[in-house]
Parts: sequence; structure tokens; C-alpha cells
Amino acid sequence: MAEKALVAAAGDLEDMMRDGKCHEAVMWLVHHVPVEEQQTVFARQMAPLLPLTDHRTNEAGCGPGANATELEVCRVYEGMRSCAECHSGSGIPMQDYNDPDGYIPEDPKLPGWARQRRCDQNYLPKCGPCEGIGGPYWGDDLKHFQPTNCELVAPPEEVAEVDRVPPQFAEQMIVHQLGSDRLARTQNAAKFAFYSQIRSTLWYDFPLNGTSTGTAVDGMAKLRHDTYYDDLKYKWLDNGLVSEVHLQSRAQRESNVTGPMVSLMHGLLGYGKYMGGLTCLADPVGVPVLGGEVLVNGTAHSSFMEGADYMGRVTIGVEYDGFKMGDKGNGDMKSKRNMTVDHYSKWFLHLFMDADKQSPTYGQPVRFYGPYSGFAVYVAVNKTQPPAEVWDTACVGTLNGWPSSEHKPIFPCEGKKITDYPCMVVGKTHKEVCDPWVNASAAFNQSMQYTSPQFATYKGAFGTVRMPL
Repeated sequence: MAEKALVAAAGDLEDMMRDGKCHEAVMWLVHHVPVEEQQTVFARQMAPLLPLTDHRTNEAGCGPGANATELEVCRVYEGMRSCAECHSGSGIPMQDYNDPDGYIPEDPKLPGWARQRRCDQNYLPKCGPCEGIGGPYWGDDLKHFQPTNCELVAPPEEVAEVDRVPPQFAEQMIVHQLGSDRLARTQNAAKFAFYSQIRSTLWYDFPLNGTSTGTAVDGMAKLRHDTYYDDLKYKWLDNGLVSEVHLQSRAQRESNVTGPMVSLMHGLLGYGKYMGGLTCLADPVGVPVLGGEVLVNGTAHSSFMEGADYMGRVTIGVEYDGFKMGDKGNGDMKSKRNMTVDHYSKWFLHLFMDADKQSPTYGQPVRFYGPYSGFAVYVAVNKTQPPAEVWDTACVGTLNGWPSSEHKPIFPCEGKKITDYPCMVVGKTHKEVCDPWVNASAAFNQSMQYTSPQFATYKGAFGTVRMPL
């Protein structure tokens, strides 16, 4: 009702509010409707397209001459579409803070833990500098979370903007991280969710030279991460190793197409097409803009450079202190080093930049947190272009920085290309983005360099099993 009243009082901004609602509707559909029910929703009615117009450039309604009502409409609109910058023009805005499922209830036995476990950008009352900072977790319950120490150094108003470390990654980089992951990509508590402590390598290659449409060939943005899910229940899947490759071209961004997400479950590679070792679908959100700003149809997008709130400067205990690349395991989450960081919040995401000028990692991101979407501490950041082979090689071996002894697939994959394996397309929309992998692997099979029967038979001491291919 309040939004209707605003639009009635500033009728010339009706299109702005309508487009904000389109952003909001898509976000709710993707992140609050269970995956298995999304197709039913799509079958009943069409989902709105994400608008291409950025109404924040509307000088009549959002400029210096705007009245109080018009400025309030602009503020509401900004909240609806704020995360659309994050994913190259195909993103998701923040959720309504009035949603009761968005809150973690306080526990009198664990005072203060709830708002440290989760405190989103648009919570009321507003989050403080030491709230929403999170930590390692292994379940949705408050007790399944390890908080960390936090001490205020300076509130936002006492740190001049010029003195803040900007919330920006490198445009090309290789990052090694330790943390926690949750396999249920809703942003609220879930009935069924799988958690694991992880080690991962992230390769990122999206050169923008500050602000541009992308300076690589075809404006291509690339992201790959190799993740070891270290919890025991994943060990049978080649130590839980999963790789994902995300690509998005300039043309795809300008057409509001997210590009492909190619996933490899290494423990299932070699078993055949329908076992899920290699799958592809149109990426749910596209490649994030971590460094610089990408221009999409004239509008600049950036994950944290635009729309993030500066929460202040704090000293926190950063987990996994003492871990070095090459160490076995995924580190000691209870071992902490106090670091002075600048804290940024965008929707449910929190980013921590090293703000200690005496630190060897000054100016770099050191920690990242989402209450249900992942927790990571960056144990090594290499600001360099990733090697070309990570984008088309199935198993990159020691390139991911972890010991080769950790990687023992049943079917050896060293040196093989992703297209050496038959690809199963699992997405319902924009299947064409998967054509390079489907067509290439089909051609490879037809050339008889890779052949397999319809079923493979495996004999063992306890019987025989036939696996579909």
C-alpha cells in the first residue's frame, strides 16, 4: 500500500516502480520457489523479463531537483534492483526485509549470535559493523555456526570515503580459499540442505580495463572453480571434487542471456552421459562482475562497487590462521588471526577488505560470507591471468594448487578435454548455450576416438552392475 501511495503521488515514475517489481518477481521466483516447483509456476504464467532500463539515471525523478516523494520512489526502486549489477546484467535484487523467513530467531542461550549469523543489507533495525559477519557453519541452526570476535575500529561516518579500501577484486586472478558451502541455493532456511567444509581454487578472467564492455575476445567473461567437499559423505566422489566453468560473452550480456554453466562431478566422469559427470545448463545468474565495471547496453554493472553499504572498519578474527598452500586437509577453522578490515554489505552478502596498511595483503579481499550461500577465507590471491588450459581441460591436476594425491578418480582424466566426455544438458531454457560442449563431444564420439556401448558392465566380488552410458 505504501508503494502504491508513492506512485500515486509521483505518477511520472510509474514505469520505474513497475520495472522494479519485475526485478523483484524474478528474484522471488528463482530464490524462494523450490526448483522442482519452478517449472509448474512457469507453466501457469510467464515470468517477467528483467528490464534493460536503469531508471536511476532519470534526472527528473532521481536528480538534484527531485522532491522528497520522487527521491523515496528512487530509493525503493534501488532496493528492488540492487543486485542486478552483480551478474553482468542478469542478476537478482535484494529480498523484502519484512519476510519473516529471512530472520534467524534469537536464542537467549546464545546472545547476539543470530544477527552475527545473518543480518542483510536491508534489515530493520539496520545492521551494525559487527553484525552479519558470519563464520564457518555446518547446518541451518544457529548452534551449527562458529561466530568470530569483532571489535569496532571506526563507524562508517568516521572513515572518509577516500580512506576506505574499495570493495573490488582483480579483473584477472587465481584465488585459493577455505570455508563452508551449502548445497541448497535458497537464501532462507531449507528443509533439506547439505553442508560441507571445503577447499577450492577460483580462476577469474574478466578484463575490463576499469570500465568497458570487456576487452577480451568477444568481451568474454570467464570463471571456474574447483571445489573439494571435505566432509566424509562426499569422499567417494573423488574426494568430493566438483568443477564448474561459467562463461558469458558480450553478445549474451546484451541479450540478457547468462551463458553456460558447465559442471563436472569428477567421481562420475567416465561412467557415461546419464550419470551426471558432465552437465550443462544456462547459468542461473551469469558471471559476477568482481573487478571493474562492465557496460551492458550503456549501463555499468559491478558486484560491490555499486549498491553496497559500507558498514565500517572493524577488527575481526579471520579463520584458518597459519594455513599454507600444500598443507593437508582444509585447515583449522578455530585458529584465528586478528585483522583490521573494511566491512561491506550487499543484500545478504558480506565482503571484508584488508584495511591495515602494514599488512602484506593490504587492499585485497580477505573474507567473504553469505549466511546460506557460502563462507570463504582467501588464503592466497594471485593477481594474474589464469592459464588458458583451465577453461577447456577436465582435470587440471596440480594447477588448482592442491596436492595431486588428493585427486584419484576411478577413471583417470589427466590431460583430457571437457569435450572428451559426453555432456548432458539439464536446463530447460537457452539450451543453445550448451551447444559447444554437446556438439563437440558428439563429434568426438563419432570420430571413434571415444566410443562406448549403451551400457557398461562392472563385475566385482559382490556381484555385477550395469551402468547406463
